[in-house]
Amino acid sequence: MSVLVITGSARQQSHTRRLGEQLAAASPGAVLAPRLTELPYFDQDLEGTPPGTVQQLRQQVLAADTVVFVTPEYNGTIPGLLANAIDWLSRPYDGQPSVLRGKPVVTVAASPGGVGGVRALVSLRTVLGNAGAQLLEGRLSVSEVHVRLDDETLAAELDALVAGFSAEPARAA
Repeated sequence: MSVLVITGSARQQSHTRRLGEQLAAASPGAVLAPRLTELPYFDQDLEGTPPGTVQQLRQQVLAADTVVFVTPEYNGTIPGLLANAIDWLSRPYDGQPSVLRGKPVVTVAASPGGVGGVRALVSLRTVLGNAGAQLLEGRLSVSEVHVRLDDETLAAELDALVAGFSAEPARAA
């Protein structure tokens, strides 16, 4: 099974990025997508001829059996950086369907607070559902991520998440 892990934080050594790295390491065949800071702002004028970084991310999503989105919580929702990437991925171009349409996705949110990004998780699942993605049951909310990254309990939660979406049968969108 090929898995693409997309993280939604701009900071290179963000907790979200590190969590994505751990998820990729826990999932055989997983690849961590390049940082989303390389994507330009979504511009519908460029939809027919998207920039190379957009084309590369779209190809990675197309090639993956499952995509895992890992987001921090900013102001109770997903960061603009991740929303921008989803805008690029959700749009049809050249008469082709969105690369997210029917794509199995798993969602993870994290925050340094005690709530664990649950509001961002709800927002992310709403946006991905609106984009036509196939929302798998797998989801995880990680509170106090800054102290839990090296925690054995978190490692076990990540292993369980990976085992769950690896075993979940694909359903028609």
